[in-house]
Amino acid sequence: MLGTVKERLEYLLGDFYDPAMILLKTVIVLIVAFALVKIGRVVIKKLFDKQKKLKFKIDDKRIDTISTLTISIFKYTVYIGALLTILSGILDLKAILAAAGVGGVALGFGAQSLVKDTISGFFILLEDQYAVGDTVTIEGLTGTVEHMELRVTRLKNYTGDLYIIPNGEIRKVINHTRDNKLVIVDIPIAYSSNMAKVTEIAKKVCDEVKKEFDKFTEDPSILGITSLGEQSMNLRITARTLPNEQWEIERHIRLKIKEEFEKNGLEFFDRTRLIRPE
Repeated sequence: MLGTVKERLEYLLGDFYDPAMILLKTVIVLIVAFALVKIGRVVIKKLFDKQKKLKFKIDDKRIDTISTLTISIFKYTVYIGALLTILSGILDLKAILAAAGVGGVALGFGAQSLVKDTISGFFILLEDQYAVGDTVTIEGLTGTVEHMELRVTRLKNYTGDLYIIPNGEIRKVINHTRDNKLVIVDIPIAYSSNMAKVTEIAKKVCDEVKKEFDKFTEDPSILGITSLGEQSMNLRITARTLPNEQWEIERHIRLKIKEEFEKNGLEFFDRTRLIRPE
């Protein structure tokens, strides 16, 4: 039966039979490859999501990182296998590999960057330098790690820009997520202000903010006067928070200080400026 079908196709297509079969095989292989990648991505993600529910001593971010890396490895494996399958129907790969010679050496040099990126990716994962969801600065680029793949790391900054960084080019990493963060709020105060009243307001704001947020690892406190300028002196409030929470709290403290200053008629700067003779 199969022989009859093949004979009929050869008769109908004539000289176009072999190219048509190659094209058909290529299309089928690509469809299967894309389907495998899509199914594999879903299956791998579900398997790792189940690990989160088991409550092992593995951080969720690390599980997400290993998940994205596993998906990346699976994807590259399937695509490379598909490419070799397609080429095997067109070329004699054994003969080409046997006669590679100089071409093989050139290909080796071209693949160096790919190997370098891949090995670097494994070391980044092994050393736990960062994980998916961490806020990091890599080679001067700051953002949240969206994906960590076999060859590249993808960062997204606060404006939505996506940075794609080859793992082999990563030399310096600043991880902003691993440790508690320092809150620093500097408040300019006019020299004419009543310091007792200013201190009272600052303490009130610290107490209110402490009650409003449960993200502190060290409660807000008044550090004191840190500098003296020409039109104002600087009062500093400090605290420590969980990672990535410091900016919201700093903004909130500044807003409350402004509101309290307006209620009590306090100035941030003297309206007259001290002019020093040259």
